[in-house]
Amino acid sequence: MNKTIDFFYEISKIPRPSGHEEKIRDFLIDFAKNRGLEYETDKFFNVTIKKRSKSKEKKNKFLILQAHTDMVCEANKEFDFLSSPIKIIKDGDFLKADETTLGADNGIGLSMILSILDDENLDTPNLECLFTTQEETTMLGAKNINMRNLKAKAVLSIDGSDEGMIECSSASMDVLRLRANYEKAKTFEDKSMYTINIKNFLGGHSGTDIAKNRQNAIKILFEILKPQVDNIQIKSVFGGGKSNAIPRDCSCTFLTNNLDKTTVLNEIKKIENRIKNDEPEAEIEFVDHNKKMNNSSSLSAIDTKRLINYINNFQNGVLVFDEEDKTFPVLSDNLAQIQVFNLKAEIILSARSSKEQLRQSRLQEIVHQASVHYFDFDMISSAPFFEKKKDSYLQKVLSKTYYELYNKNATITGVHGGLEGGVFDSRCADLDICVIAPNIYDLHSPKERVSLSSVDRVYKWLECIVESF
Repeated sequence: MNKTIDFFYEISKIPRPSGHEEKIRDFLIDFAKNRGLEYETDKFFNVTIKKRSKSKEKKNKFLILQAHTDMVCEANKEFDFLSSPIKIIKDGDFLKADETTLGADNGIGLSMILSILDDENLDTPNLECLFTTQEETTMLGAKNINMRNLKAKAVLSIDGSDEGMIECSSASMDVLRLRANYEKAKTFEDKSMYTINIKNFLGGHSGTDIAKNRQNAIKILFEILKPQVDNIQIKSVFGGGKSNAIPRDCSCTFLTNNLDKTTVLNEIKKIENRIKNDEPEAEIEFVDHNKKMNNSSSLSAIDTKRLINYINNFQNGVLVFDEEDKTFPVLSDNLAQIQVFNLKAEIILSARSSKEQLRQSRLQEIVHQASVHYFDFDMISSAPFFEKKKDSYLQKVLSKTYYELYNKNATITGVHGGLEGGVFDSRCADLDICVIAPNIYDLHSPKERVSLSSVDRVYKWLECIVESF
């Protein structure tokens, strides 16, 4: 019996931002205890739940089902993700949230596995279910979960976003932080203050959505500033959110005594016209504070110029497409977050690749450009990719069951997102890894939604997979 949506409503009441998975950990432990299932946890709040097969024919067969317990927390309004439940709205065939991310990534996958574990009528192999933490940030859970006592060599992760896709390779993801400390600009008098606000961009997943012409709010704002690079001094900048989300908003306040407002407004209009098809709800606001500032804290003219030039020259988005599939990214960057305040700057970048040589070359270039522009840098996190396994038994089971159910072929593909399969593959030799999921749209943004009919179809597929394995 499919209880996926019931479980999803339950876990949506439980706060679970990355790094704060203790409450969902407790929920999973109670779930296991109430059903007499073997479980294990650790200091990273990972949970492993095992269910033995009731079938004599399958007593020596083992399958790992995997999902992560954290979610990306993005909102269009003030919202406390650490204490408030996600408000779910049913809209026709879709579940969505009230101006926040829904958490279907990866709450739906988590709920599907719980429903499988809860069903006593399924003829399953021995199930080893891994529920990992901090997938959306550091993958610390996958890097530390105990895998020594696992017998399965096949890992089925329910952490994709497209029905009918069998994802059997992923990209690496490296997250870098750039920092700079600036000296206060020399004393000046009677400079006017202005602010440019950008908001309501679509945003989205910096891996799976990076090739969809989603505009980066930080890049757009600094494009507006570029013609004024010799006339302004930046006071503050705030933009972006999570390292794995395309920035939806950015705000910059600057000082000047030599601004041609007509030129700025014309530049904004030109950019609005250019991006209107990709960003239909975008808003770009120019604010004249109508006051003079004296001896206010701001970056110097030269530091402002360096920052504007760095952001404008940063190669954001897809850098290299696959040679055979011209639509599939193999190397991309995301300028994810910027904060300039009190003469300190911090920039968060993420880089993805499914080819090691491209990965290393790009990281070297990022580090070089950071140094040239007087930034210090450090690596916040790094997660490896995994490659398609030849002669995969799991791929065959997935393909066969999908065709039998729906009389059409599933698509075997890779994904440009960073998946925990890369970490598992680096820790255990000869793992057979695949990823499936129902249709989830606009992940990592407040427009996130999941198709209920797709959940039903994929759950039937999952039932067939575990019974056929």
